[in-house]
Amino acid sequence: MLLESKILYRALKLSEKIYDESMYGVDDLYRIKDIVHSVDENHWRSKEWLAKEFYKHYNNSDGKLLVVGGWYGMMAYQLRQQWPNSSMNIQSTDMDPMCETYGWDLYGDQDISFFTLEAQDNIMADIIDYTAIVNTSCEHMEQEDLLALIKQKDDNTWVCFQTNDHKELDVHINCWPNAEDFAVSLNLEYVAYTGSQKQAGFTRHMVIGK
Repeated sequence: MLLESKILYRALKLSEKIYDESMYGVDDLYRIKDIVHSVDENHWRSKEWLAKEFYKHYNNSDGKLLVVGGWYGMMAYQLRQQWPNSSMNIQSTDMDPMCETYGWDLYGDQDISFFTLEAQDNIMADIIDYTAIVNTSCEHMEQEDLLALIKQKDDNTWVCFQTNDHKELDVHINCWPNAEDFAVSLNLEYVAYTGSQKQAGFTRHMVIGK
């Protein structure tokens, strides 16, 4: 079975597990749609795009990568595909504890570490230890929090950030019309890459730099 097919199969089996548990009082049915959404074409393409572009610029076989707002682990999984047999340490974190639980179910054999972040301040305490910070959900974060993240990191730590122009959603509080404006807003000293990817109903923007 192809690896991609295996991940989709696991998502279906996990959805079945959640549905079965709902019969015993575990009311988490919305997760079924959430998990299916996490492996849909838009998410797959945009995260694969980031992983491949970052691999071109990082030019190293080891390091310590942190995925912030990693959800169920698709971004960490795509990064692992670029560094399949290396000493690259890949960690995925989210404030939702079930992302850690289901992340292990979906990608537990991919040499990815999952952990739950209890507060934004917890990232700041350890951010200097990482060689790259990846965040594909910047549209959900206040701009001042993104800038604080950049300011706290080591100067040589890479950032790989994505946002979009889909400002019609209330939960999207930090959208940008294009990648160039997004890059300027981050105030990076070095920008290695800016680009945009058309998706269903909106455009995703990406910036890679230091």
